[in-house]
Amino acid sequence: MGPLNRSRTIATLVVLVCVLGVVVFCHYEAWKHYEIEIEEPLTFEIQPGDSFTDIASKLRSQGIIQNVGYFELLARVSNSTGSIQAGEYSFSGAHTPVTVLQILVQGDVVARTLTLPEGGSFTEFLTILESTPKIVFDLTNRSVESALAELNIERTWEQIPSNHGEGWFFPDTYQYTTSMRASEVLNMAHRKMIDELREAWLQRDPTLPLNTPYELLILASIIEKESGVVEDQKQISGVFSRRLNKNMRLQADPTVIYGLGETFDGNLTRSHLSMDHPYNTYRNYGLPPTPIAAPSRAALQAAANPAPGDALYFVARGDGTSEFSATLEEHNRAVRKYQLNQKD
Repeated sequence: MGPLNRSRTIATLVVLVCVLGVVVFCHYEAWKHYEIEIEEPLTFEIQPGDSFTDIASKLRSQGIIQNVGYFELLARVSNSTGSIQAGEYSFSGAHTPVTVLQILVQGDVVARTLTLPEGGSFTEFLTILESTPKIVFDLTNRSVESALAELNIERTWEQIPSNHGEGWFFPDTYQYTTSMRASEVLNMAHRKMIDELREAWLQRDPTLPLNTPYELLILASIIEKESGVVEDQKQISGVFSRRLNKNMRLQADPTVIYGLGETFDGNLTRSHLSMDHPYNTYRNYGLPPTPIAAPSRAALQAAANPAPGDALYFVARGDGTSEFSATLEEHNRAVRKYQLNQKD
């Protein structure tokens, strides 16, 4: 082949390469913005340590993207290969490769929720976390003492038993993402409780017969177990505050029940009220040694700011509300009416 023919061949190859490059570039640009309609939501999960090639291949196998090579090129051009965040994603509707990559880089993961109920115990909270989908239960021992030790929670106030979980964690609905650890959720709940308790303590009635925030937490937990009605909680707080001021026993059924633990069968008897244990407020004066449940914000605020009045007694009406009485005679009449179904 002569020099002239060789030059023409090279020129032709260069043109062909350029034309091919233009075609590929145009195809790539069109692919970037081509919308794929995902009719049913597709769940896609990226595990920590997944390579970008693995991620692109999974996306292709689920029909979220159509070209693995182009998707890798898109990520390299945008310097995003190392920015993909692990987690669970949900894709639905129209998506282009560009929007898919943006979602993975921004970490728009599926947000799930779980609820730690008001008035719940620490053991109940552990059971909820252990049975919640996509939560990693990372507490190796379900005993209260071991769990609290693993959480490494700082004892914020003095004289708080290290083997007691009630009162440490705020009951609320929390958002979590796939593979979040149970300890992370509990630490969020703990920080929330500290904040709520601190706020309630700062806003408390100055005449409140309580000496520490922890005592406020104990009282709020009893109020929470007595009633879920906000207005009644304030009245109940007033009853307990007046009883504490008058050095009267609280006589709160929920504390007795808590002290009975797993032996309680749902029927509170007179013999239970005479038993000797730290949570029997029918025998003991003052507050029990620890909270008995997780109080809500309303219960904390009620404990901090009891309603004024002269009531020293209350009884459940059977409809969720309570009847309040200033004298024992009035209270006994209310008990006969609402609990014994007797008429005067």
